[in-house]
Amino acid sequence: MRHRIAGNRINMAEPKRRAAFRNLINGLYTHEHINTTEARAKAVRGEAERLIAIAIRGHNRAQEHLRAVVQDEYIAEQVLALARKGRFTLDEEIASNEERAAQGKFPLSAEARKLKQDRLDGWKKELLGLINDRDEAQRALTAAREAMVIELHARRTILRHLPYELTVRKIFEQYVPMYNGRHGGYTRITKIGRRLGDAAEIVRLEMVK
Repeated sequence: MRHRIAGNRINMAEPKRRAAFRNLINGLYTHEHINTTEARAKAVRGEAERLIAIAIRGHNRAQEHLRAVVQDEYIAEQVLALARKGRFTLDEEIASNEERAAQGKFPLSAEARKLKQDRLDGWKKELLGLINDRDEAQRALTAAREAMVIELHARRTILRHLPYELTVRKIFEQYVPMYNGRHGGYTRITKIGRRLGDAAEIVRLEMVK
């Protein structure tokens, strides 16, 4: 059922309004505060908080998926960090030039092959240093990759609404740890006076510390 509740349109055409709201939200995340009219602050506040909630939800779901396989928090973090370094398995070996040719890949020099092999061996050693059992280590690595996919889905969801890679990275690196466990209330509006000329109410929209 349509209730004809379209939100605050700010007296703008839709494309211009969407662009203005994106820029306001991006400025808020980047500088952690913006000064704007009260109407615009109230119009973007809900979307700004919703995007942070999506990031927190995606991060927590990814962590829960990994912790279902690796209960130790420190080891889970280390396995996830290792999975982010590169895609590999414990059974993987560097393909020969004949195998690479069959796969349509360029051949490797002896030096390049040694570098790749040393890197792969280092990752394997690091993983087995965290988890001694080979099968458990591989399950943990697989779960870490699946957790990365879960978080990546949340990132892509946010990017559809806020197409700024650096800003989205800041959301996950700074705001998710800051607000994890807090249920809403990530922003605050403070009145700072009226604007000269049209006497519009100006407010400060800021991230809550």
